[in-house]
Amino acid sequence: MTHPAGYPLTLLTGPPGIGRSRALRGWRDAAAAEGRPVLEVRLSAEDRHEPWYLAGRLLAALTPPPSRPAAGRPRPGAAEPPAVALTRALRAHPGLTVLVDDVQWADPESVTELLGLLPDVARAPVRWVATLRTGPRPAPGPAAAFARLCTAGLARAEPLRPLTAAESDALLSRLLGATPNDALRTVLRRFSRGRPAALIAAVEGYRDLVRVVDRRAYLTDPTAAPRLPDGHGLLRPVRDLPPGTRAVARALSVLEALEADVPALIALALDLPVPDVHAHLAALRDEGLAREHRHGWRIATAPLAAALTGALGPFERRRLARIAVEAILGGEAVCGHPGFLPDQITIAGTLLDPEPARLLLRAHAIAATGRSPEAAARWWAGAARLSDDPGDRAEADQARAVADLLLGRYEATRAAMRRQLADRAALSPMVRQEAEQLALIGARAARDTDEVRRTARGEPAWPGGPEPSPVTRAGALALLNRWTEAARVLSGAPPSLAAENLAAQIAAVTGDPVEVRGGPARRGPDAPRAWTRRHRTGTAMTRFRLAAIAGDLAGAERVLADADLTVDVLPEPDRALHRWRAGRWDEALDDARFSVATDLTLVFHPAQCTLHRVAAEVLLARGWPARARALLENARADAAPLPHLLAPAAAELEWILGDPGAAARTVRDALAEAAAQGVLIGVDELRLAATELAMARGDAPAAKEAALAAPAPGSTAGELRAATAAMIAHRDAGRADTVLTLARRIGQPYELARTIERVVRWTGRRPELLAEAYDLLGALGAILHRSRVRQAMRDHGVTVPGRAETLAESERLLAALVAEGLSNRELAAATQSSEKSVEGRLSRLFTRTGYRSRVELAAAVLNGEHRIG
Repeated sequence: MTHPAGYPLTLLTGPPGIGRSRALRGWRDAAAAEGRPVLEVRLSAEDRHEPWYLAGRLLAALTPPPSRPAAGRPRPGAAEPPAVALTRALRAHPGLTVLVDDVQWADPESVTELLGLLPDVARAPVRWVATLRTGPRPAPGPAAAFARLCTAGLARAEPLRPLTAAESDALLSRLLGATPNDALRTVLRRFSRGRPAALIAAVEGYRDLVRVVDRRAYLTDPTAAPRLPDGHGLLRPVRDLPPGTRAVARALSVLEALEADVPALIALALDLPVPDVHAHLAALRDEGLAREHRHGWRIATAPLAAALTGALGPFERRRLARIAVEAILGGEAVCGHPGFLPDQITIAGTLLDPEPARLLLRAHAIAATGRSPEAAARWWAGAARLSDDPGDRAEADQARAVADLLLGRYEATRAAMRRQLADRAALSPMVRQEAEQLALIGARAARDTDEVRRTARGEPAWPGGPEPSPVTRAGALALLNRWTEAARVLSGAPPSLAAENLAAQIAAVTGDPVEVRGGPARRGPDAPRAWTRRHRTGTAMTRFRLAAIAGDLAGAERVLADADLTVDVLPEPDRALHRWRAGRWDEALDDARFSVATDLTLVFHPAQCTLHRVAAEVLLARGWPARARALLENARADAAPLPHLLAPAAAELEWILGDPGAAARTVRDALAEAAAQGVLIGVDELRLAATELAMARGDAPAAKEAALAAPAPGSTAGELRAATAAMIAHRDAGRADTVLTLARRIGQPYELARTIERVVRWTGRRPELLAEAYDLLGALGAILHRSRVRQAMRDHGVTVPGRAETLAESERLLAALVAEGLSNRELAAATQSSEKSVEGRLSRLFTRTGYRSRVELAAAVLNGEHRIG
């Protein structure tokens, strides 16, 4: 960093965490590199109360040892005034650079004298650089003196700007070793507000809550605040506050959502006169710790607000919450934040009238279910604590357990349900069965396979636990992929909503209906309405999920409409399935990776493999086969149910990389696996893949056999796959229009593009439609598949639009495949070219980009230096 000409004094300004000390170190290093002597002084809050402290520090450092005074107040009786002594000492060190960190803590006497002598020592020349935390209001005298120096061209203020969005993202990627997803990026930006120190602190504070999947970082609990150590520099301004001002700041951190009513409520809480509260708030504003706006007051930054709230004692926090609740309900305060009131009711707890508070929390929790499981979990927990009715408390505990499952808090769910089941007499049969099932899902999600196996055998899942009901035992068998046994056990279970739900799931997976003894369930008189409503919603979402897995998007959307649900309220795993089928691939990929990162796939067990496939299929289509393979292997290693659902993507990966034999083995093994487990879901896709692979190797009899063995269509998607397999096996051009009509009917862009490609490849019909497939794949970002369609277009004389765009896309694909570590043989197979052609294209790419090897190019792609989209 170079010194700006003509400015003996430079003031580096900015809020806490903006990097003032780091910038000052830059000045030190620059001065050292120029051979200039450097004197550094760092100040603390207590130093401002010691007159002449800064001047004494400087004199102590600059005066020769025989006459060196102690730091602090100059020696009494000294013949020479401090300003004169300091001026003489500074002139004796020409070229000196004086660096003062945190000059806001300098004593007024020293500041006044130093600003006054600056014109005299500027000719030495001595350079002064100081950091000033914005916020603390400077004394009028020094502020006016500094302004005069600026006018005279002797001083300037240099505000340090916050990090730009791009700079924040780059720093985050380095800190995390991965690219943060949008939700994590938003949380960290809001916390840091462009201040590097705050960003670094937030990453450290979230370290245990960040998971990385496929080079993307995800926050597993978006409601958690980052944990900053007590001694962290960002919290220093809080520690430096006088006790009375600190108490007002703590109360403000809780009550700030009440805006204009905050001063009066703080006065009530702290038993202070309102004018005194205003004086403390003004002090906080002058220190840069609070902001006054047209609606009221707020703590200036998120780290400070979190530190202040965390410093409250339990009773103090509950009392402030009670004051807020009573003010809102009594009409004395207004709050525009919809979650503030139920949060404060939850915290205040029994300090409020329990029954009205419980009813309010229940209403808010029910409304938040699905939309915000984090809030629902908090509010159900608060409602349970306020209830003295065992049945009502059990319902609230179970609703909270469901929300906790959606948040990945599996051990908490399992522990809560075990406690509930210990008091069996207090639970109705329906509620007890629900608790068993939630405990089972919690065990599976926590990867406790032994507990699942004990339940499947009909044994207590833990010592002293209850024997599982038939429904719970059947659910455990399904989790272990023992679907035929699960159907048999379930057929002997008494009717219930849970049995209906599981029966529908088994039927969708196996293709065989399951008759539950006694017919359809009825809501018993002991079943709470909210409990029944939750079960009905759960049943609808299970049916939606299974339809989406099977490729029946229209059927899945009908289920949602019948249940009065929308896609936006679905949890991330279900949203991923819908968006994948609907062609919203960017969102689907992010939702699928988030579900894997947070282990949500373990709760949605029939969809676990499909969610891995979603991410893998998108990545493969975009030119990332190694990343796709890693996700597929991850699901296999996790013993995910229905592993044959991974096979279509796994087989296509092998085929694209030039190993049709491995692709055929993958499909064959998956068909055998599905047959052994007695499952039918996904078999139509496998039969279509087996048909196409057989035709590709010239084995028409095997292709016809595979097409003939395809299961009877149960949906338009199933009908499309069966018709496509028959068209390929017989090279039947007469079926082409039927196949295309079905592909358009299911409303899935990727399926339509691939169907067009198959029609042209196997029948030679409608080559002009390849342009439509090309556009569909372009909208999906499927550059690998697009390159293959582009080759087909050339083969059939269909014009490929945009030569420059095509060349750029080909280069992006080649760079991605190189970064994945593919051999030349695999590169040739993936791009449908020869190895010699690959070598030529790589040579041209290296020449254009300046990279000298595949290793350099791969490293540049992986670290973001070479952008490929």
